[in-house]
Amino acid sequence: MDRERVIAVARGEAAGDLLLAGGRIVNVFTGEVEEGDVVIAEGVIAGIGRAYRAAEAVGLDGAYLLPGFINGHTHVESSFLSLSQYARAVLPHGTTSVVTDLHELANVGGLQAIRDFLDEAAALPLDVFLMAPSCVPATHLETAGATLDAQDVALALAWPETLGLGELMNFPGAIAGHAGCLDKVAAARDRGKVVDGHAPGLGGVDLNAYLAAGPRSDHESTALEEAREKLRRGMYVMIREGTSEKNLEELLPLVTDRTYGRCLLVVDDRSCRDLLQDGDIDAVVRKAVRLGLDPVRAVQLATVNPATYFGLRDRGAIAPGHLANLIVADDLGDLRPRRVYHRGRLVAADG
Repeated sequence: MDRERVIAVARGEAAGDLLLAGGRIVNVFTGEVEEGDVVIAEGVIAGIGRAYRAAEAVGLDGAYLLPGFINGHTHVESSFLSLSQYARAVLPHGTTSVVTDLHELANVGGLQAIRDFLDEAAALPLDVFLMAPSCVPATHLETAGATLDAQDVALALAWPETLGLGELMNFPGAIAGHAGCLDKVAAARDRGKVVDGHAPGLGGVDLNAYLAAGPRSDHESTALEEAREKLRRGMYVMIREGTSEKNLEELLPLVTDRTYGRCLLVVDDRSCRDLLQDGDIDAVVRKAVRLGLDPVRAVQLATVNPATYFGLRDRGAIAPGHLANLIVADDLGDLRPRRVYHRGRLVAADG
């Protein structure tokens, strides 16, 4: 990226590559919707205002402009699609970044299968991040095609696409302080990376012990009070609405003006049929709004909140210096992406 050029565009002294003019910009930092133009250069947002110019200008005519969605917890394999077809399925729904724990793939092909997957992702207009699988195989009772020990996990954690350690499904081992489990957590913590949790039904001293082991998020809550206790103990709560597990209606009352910053909307597992017929994170946002959540708040739970949790400081908001991963939509109350941009390039239009 030519950073000096981006700065010159931001100052208004040079033309950008693309100008999205006359939009209603969803500001996820303040919860406001503001009118203005957005100029893009080198794949990033250079500036917001009214005095910019660019090689290409697109009039939004009052449509909403919001950040591309970040799917903060999913297993891409559950879609039953190849990665390229998965990208074709989710991009029209506004998903521009995906955080995936590929433990199902690793159960079959091991570390090399994950590496091949990420290499394929690099050529797609979809940003794919890895949470290194922590439990391969999930139990000693499985007959798996591979095993990932602490050394393997450490290798995966060193990859640039890896944000942290995937859901720590061996919660009994974590609570008991088993070395094989804690060594994997330590490998992530030593690198300053997050550790996702998997703590169905945990509470009280068991939850305390699990948190003391290192996990900082959970997507397995099915009851409101269970999720509330996890929130009180410092966990980020990922509210799941997938193909088989649908927890949004039960857990949505957890999201208030005081707590929303610690909550994310995720899909976990979503089949190709549901992706086609219903959508991806956009479907969860729409349902949350139908259930009474403020539309801008719902967008925050699918953009800036996952970006904050995972330390993705270059996305999740419309602001200078952020990647131009953007959605154009006509209605926040029934949010259906009309145009989707990935790093300033149009990648989907009208579904």
